[in-house]
Amino acid sequence: MPALVFLCAVAPTAARAQDAAVLLSRVTNAYPAYSPDGTRIAYMSNADGDFEIYVVVPDSGVRRKLTDAPDLDGQPVWSPDGARIAFRSLRDGNSQIYVMDADGSNPTNLSRNGFVDEHPFWTPDGERIVFASERPPSGGGEPNYDLFSMAADGSDVRRITDTPEVETYPALSPDGSRIACRRILESGDWEVVILDGQGNDLLNLSDHEGVDGWPAWSPDGERLVFASERGGSTDLWVVDADGANLERLTRDPDRDERQPWWSPDGSRIAYAQYVWFPEEPFYEASEILEIEVAVAAAEPER
Repeated sequence: MPALVFLCAVAPTAARAQDAAVLLSRVTNAYPAYSPDGTRIAYMSNADGDFEIYVVVPDSGVRRKLTDAPDLDGQPVWSPDGARIAFRSLRDGNSQIYVMDADGSNPTNLSRNGFVDEHPFWTPDGERIVFASERPPSGGGEPNYDLFSMAADGSDVRRITDTPEVETYPALSPDGSRIACRRILESGDWEVVILDGQGNDLLNLSDHEGVDGWPAWSPDGERLVFASERGGSTDLWVVDADGANLERLTRDPDRDERQPWWSPDGSRIAYAQYVWFPEEPFYEASEILEIEVAVAAAEPER
């Protein structure tokens, strides 16, 4: 199995052999994202009671809290120059896209509307932010999650997709020409699909009945990592950008791996590993882990 590097659990490393509830103290650490220079990971955590955004230095465990607002701050993603962080926040009453300086200062609401906006992702040039929004279809009807983009100051909002399905978790390829996202079909299946910059379908990358989602591109644009339940539990899988050479990276029947993010040098993937508590449905806890993909070969699918 690939090597795991413990990043930011909420109990001492020695406690990892203990019961999951003791190990994790039922705290959710999620949505890791590497800084462009690879030295830090931003993530969301409810360690202090409600969800805020933190930054941690891998291996050292040194972390800093960047936000301190009521309700939820989460889903952080760094601008390509590392100077800013876009994130989702409920501080204004509904889910909006915010941006702040990388030290947590100057938070600004970019969305400024009554719709649910979430899952921000910067374009490679830093000029725009792609996001998911629960806005009505252009032809009218019930609100539905589609993909949109806006300028980095919140102006010039443009619709990218306009489908009866749900599109969320957008991730742009390193050259900005393609968008990978999660699509929930009318059948209920989750798929990872690749679109062109105008929202036209290029490829159903996962092509699997069940749950597939949370795609992330490798820095060279040749591969994607995503989460899938096709192995029984939700694990991480890597596949070429054309759908070939599907490989399984993780295999843990008792925990679920989600929200992967590739390091800028391509050698590591950070992700959230979840534990679910059956005595309290929908209650979760998770920690941020790191997998070394350059030195540990993936397990080929059989």
